[in-house]
Amino acid sequence: GPSGNLIDAVKRCHTAHTTQGKAGCSFNSQVVSSVYTKLHADEERKMTDKLLLERYNGVEASPLCPYNCKCAEDVCSDRRFHYGRQKYMVNVRNRTLPVRPLWTHAISRDYSEMEQIMEVLPDDVIRVRKYQGEWYKSGNLLNSMEEKASPLPEEVLKKVRQMQWLPDAKTLYNRLKTDRNTVGVDWIVPVERDEKYHREF
Repeated sequence: GPSGNLIDAVKRCHTAHTTQGKAGCSFNSQVVSSVYTKLHADEERKMTDKLLLERYNGVEASPLCPYNCKCAEDVCSDRRFHYGRQKYMVNVRNRTLPVRPLWTHAISRDYSEMEQIMEVLPDDVIRVRKYQGEWYKSGNLLNSMEEKASPLPEEVLKKVRQMQWLPDAKTLYNRLKTDRNTVGVDWIVPVERDEKYHREF
């Protein structure tokens, strides 16, 4: 969740299951657009002793239609399932649920059925940070979009830093960070962006 804690989301999903028979819960994804910001040399130096996750502190201020929501007269009107690139959790301990192949953004593509068996959780309970938003780059929108600061909670960053007691994970992380020279995730190529998209680390 926004605080780095999944307990509230899991409790609400469990309640939806026990009181309404819901088979799962879905929640919105939010594009971390700051992955596309090419850092200045001084910013790169400041990143030396920081986590890569600390670099990604800017997200889209609102979803962009039609890529991350469904529009009605230029207004974001629907973020259910595929429209909002939603992710979901399913109650797999319920053995009465029929076995079925699962879809990417909901249990199935049938929205009418999903309205009956899935609970959509609000953003203040849980949301997913999506480190992919190629539509901003391909649409030449990276210098016109509205971006807001959204640093990860310190509790989350602290847990990532604790990887140092897992030697294999720490070695892998350090190697990737060194090899990539902090440029970020492999499938993103950062670009020059206006100064307003650069923030203090």
